Amino acid sequence: MNYSPIILLLAFLWPIFLSAKIDFVHQVMPILKKNCAECHTDGKKKGGLSMNTRAEFLAGGENGVMVVPGNIQDSWFLELVESDDLDERMPPKGPGVSPEQFKILHQWVKEGMVWEEGITLGSSGWEPPLQPRNVKLPPPHEGRNHPIDRILDQYTKQNKATPPALASERTYARRAYLDMIGILPTPEQLHSFLKDESSDKKTKLIDQLLAEDVSYADHWLTFWNDLLRNDYTGTGFITGGRKQITTWLYNALKKNMPYDQMTMELIDAKPDAAGFINGIKWRGSVNASQTLDMQFAQNVSQVFLGINMKCASCHDSFIDRWTLQEAYDLAAVFSDKPLELERCDIPTGKIATPKWMFPEIGQIDPKANKNERLKQLAGLLTHPKNGRFTRTIVNRIWAQLMGRGIVHPVDAMHTKPWNDDLLDFLAVQFAEDGYDLRKFLKFVMTSHAYGSKSDRLEFSPGEEYVYKGPVPKRMTAEQLMDTIWQVTGTNPNKPEAKVDRSSNDKSTPFSESKDLPKIENVSAKWIWASDPQTRKIKLRTSIELKNKPVFTSLLATCDNAFSFKVNGKFLTSSREWTRPVYHEVSDFFKAGKNLIEVNAEMFGGGSGFIAQFSFGKGKDAITLNTDKTWEVQDKKKWIPAKVVHNYGAGPWKRILDKAVPTIPGQSTFDGPSVRASLVKNDFLMSSLGRPHRDQVVTSRPAELTMLQAIDLANGAILSKYLTEGANNLKAKATDSQKFINWLYEHTLGRLPTTGEQEIIGSVMTNPKDPQQVEDLLWLVFMQPDFQIIR
Repeated sequence: MNYSPIILLLAFLWPIFLSAKIDFVHQVMPILKKNCAECHTDGKKKGGLSMNTRAEFLAGGENGVMVVPGNIQDSWFLELVESDDLDERMPPKGPGVSPEQFKILHQWVKEGMVWEEGITLGSSGWEPPLQPRNVKLPPPHEGRNHPIDRILDQYTKQNKATPPALASERTYARRAYLDMIGILPTPEQLHSFLKDESSDKKTKLIDQLLAEDVSYADHWLTFWNDLLRNDYTGTGFITGGRKQITTWLYNALKKNMPYDQMTMELIDAKPDAAGFINGIKWRGSVNASQTLDMQFAQNVSQVFLGINMKCASCHDSFIDRWTLQEAYDLAAVFSDKPLELERCDIPTGKIATPKWMFPEIGQIDPKANKNERLKQLAGLLTHPKNGRFTRTIVNRIWAQLMGRGIVHPVDAMHTKPWNDDLLDFLAVQFAEDGYDLRKFLKFVMTSHAYGSKSDRLEFSPGEEYVYKGPVPKRMTAEQLMDTIWQVTGTNPNKPEAKVDRSSNDKSTPFSESKDLPKIENVSAKWIWASDPQTRKIKLRTSIELKNKPVFTSLLATCDNAFSFKVNGKFLTSSREWTRPVYHEVSDFFKAGKNLIEVNAEMFGGGSGFIAQFSFGKGKDAITLNTDKTWEVQDKKKWIPAKVVHNYGAGPWKRILDKAVPTIPGQSTFDGPSVRASLVKNDFLMSSLGRPHRDQVVTSRPAELTMLQAIDLANGAILSKYLTEGANNLKAKATDSQKFINWLYEHTLGRLPTTGEQEIIGSVMTNPKDPQQVEDLLWLVFMQPDFQIIR
């Protein structure tokens, strides 16, 4: 039976088209406020029923449970609202709920009572503590000694639940790669992990991924760009009303700058980091809540404290306790002149006093100049007694890794966490570990909890949420593009971001003490596979050194692109054959045997790779050149490389003579040399949820919209990548089953099922046809198993 690829795509995507639901804030909340709030919110609990939050509503009152998400029959609340009996009808006064409003409530309950976290009908009176709290760990259970697991084992016992079982090793590896560096493990990397029989194999994998500082920075730049509203294009850049912090931010991530230091530099407005607090100067007139001063108050409180000051920037907040006065006082810390309060754009005549919201750990001197006030604020934000600061960031990272925050949503830190012991323990641990972001990632990712099977929630729960394991996450737009580019070899050629992508994994950087000599006496040869039309090849060689070299130079280029590894460590790469690399690379070599590996690719036309290593200088230098002693991979075996030209001959002539000394670096961990976080937003990524970042963004939509589904199924941008990818992969696809297994293991971390094999068989009848390869790519990339991190 033959299946049209479009029909198969629609089968995958059809549920998305049917997912439109009742809007709680705009449809349900007004009905509940008008008809229920008077008797059941803000401390009033008539009949024992409180409706401040979803959790309190579900808990019921004196007469038991009033409503059950998804169950109309057991939702007595609906009967009372619809009743014609004035003795039992709710509300007892007034005209009651109209038939149209009842239909909305009925459908809302039927759909599972979606009620966005952080939205309340009234105050429950809970306030998070400011200072950190030391938590005494419960005893370990069933050998799970990790602090996170000890706390969660006690939690699951108290909630009469069972700790989630471990996910498969394949699932864990795919999850860890995507969470830590944002790309997929290759089948070779996956098999290496699976074959490792050591008891600490997961810890070793996390250490391996953390060591990839460039890939780590490439991936986590997305999270921080969203949080710090940093981008490369958009509102304010043309007019000079907005400045990037990309260079500073990327460098901070790559070098693992402690989070408290990052915060100090952002608030204290270090030159390369000042774009964050300086905000966006909008063109034309703006309302009072969008001035640069008020943007400062909103962004600082949201990013570092999980406080929503946007509502309080216009009037006293109606979603939490923050006031207009507090918002303006914080804004006055940044303001260059006296700042008058405006309530809903109407001047009040009151002047704000520069200060912040938690005087119990210190206060800002209102008489100090602006620079000094900012230094004082930075010190208060990062104060050891400011538990809000550490709780907010560990909660954000927990949500990134586990799919849901301990406080959810992550910007509502006034909301009671589902486990305050876990949140407080993580916050204190993070501070004690020197605010080390990578160390915190490792701490979470080596727990049993992180490695557990994911909990596929049927509904989006509110405050009644009970932890049962990690929650599946949608790939971000950047992860989706990175992984598609990684598999198909279609990544962009140049990044937009101006960042240094050289690796930190060197004891001595390129410096004056290791000046590279003038290029002369090149004896290397151009090499390739035996078939010059082979688009992608793998090359290798090795060298035995008596001692660790003091000086080593590398001179190399490739028509068209290459990536170098030495002893398993990424060294350098290039996609510009007319600009050869010339590096000092002694730090990558050791005494003993050294393995040199190259991935090379030609885009069309001539094909050739050339490289020359010199160990030492002058007459005593040992030279290692590309020649027929190098090996090229031919299917499963290694054979001698083919010499295609001597240096100086062929179309490239003496191109190496033009090399300019630079430091090593440029690419990533076996992934695309340019990552999506480093390029401008486009229509496809925007459609998939990448924001324009003119506001702080701390979470992206969790569900695929109809527009996103259409763009994925029929978008021109993705279609172009997959057409190019099919051409890149057609040589690999000639061995049909081997290619299918490779594709599934690379993209999904597993082999195809029997059912999938049947569908693939209807698509791949002629593996030499690039169109059929493209159809298979569509089918794989559209699968939820690909787009979701389980």
